[in-house]
Amino acid sequence: MNNFLNINEITLTELESILEDAHRLKKSLEPGFKGLRRDNRLEGCNLGLYFQKPSTRTRLSFETGTMQLGGKVINIRPDEIHLNEGESIEDTAKILSLFLDAIVIRLFKEEHLYEFANSANIPVINGLTNDSHPCQVLTDIFTFQELRGNISEKTVVWFGVANNVLNSFLHASTHFNFKIIFCGPEKFKPQKKVLDLRPRGKERFFEIESDPIKAVKQADLIVTDKWVSMHDKPLNEKDLEELMRFQINKTLVDKGKKEVLFMHCLPASKGLEVTDEMFKDKRSVVFEEAENRMHLQKAILCWCLKKIS
Repeated sequence: MNNFLNINEITLTELESILEDAHRLKKSLEPGFKGLRRDNRLEGCNLGLYFQKPSTRTRLSFETGTMQLGGKVINIRPDEIHLNEGESIEDTAKILSLFLDAIVIRLFKEEHLYEFANSANIPVINGLTNDSHPCQVLTDIFTFQELRGNISEKTVVWFGVANNVLNSFLHASTHFNFKIIFCGPEKFKPQKKVLDLRPRGKERFFEIESDPIKAVKQADLIVTDKWVSMHDKPLNEKDLEELMRFQINKTLVDKGKKEVLFMHCLPASKGLEVTDEMFKDKRSVVFEEAENRMHLQKAILCWCLKKIS
């Protein structure tokens, strides 16, 4: 059994096998209803979804993907189980393992993810925590490579506020050998504890550039996210004013490479981190990125259950 908790804990060979399977799964799709069974690899599988935070893309992509592979999905609402009524994470993980074949969990605290995984007897998939979002980032790599080829030796520029998605990009960069440039206010740069996780000798894959124009000229891929993550406190007026310097807009992106791509994990706050014009620009692949979540989630599930074809 394989857990999918964080990208830096999985070998490059395994990550590449997931990406290759996602490409095969997407290519094999035929026209028809989204819920049609496309493959029988997960026939008989009961996948559990337990989300402490809201979800649109992660939930739907895992649900639809599992059904396309012949499996079933059980949504477990936080207000329906005893985890929030005194039962421990350890006991909950053991109980859920009795009835499920795998589980996707979206939690606030990263340490609770690992506590759950250490107690579970089934594969655990990280559907997002405050510190990481590996499913999203592997999808972004999948999407980039589908459109532009190998991401190795390319440059990803992250604008705005460092968050869980950027953390997972940093994990991925040292495996896939691409550079991450953070471009945003000093106050919102990546935390030292995240940068300290990089393997020795891989420091060259990260740098900080405070000038948006200098940063965008280096970018093969531009990425941003909401400046305020789910359940975080609103920003004050001074912070918002400073962050507007790092907004993704057509004027800025036009100064970059002709073939640059723009991604956003969604949902977006249009008019803040990205303008509506840039969101709809031909260089924006946010909806291709969102669709690819399903193909990638299917491959992750197959890898976790050792069903990679």
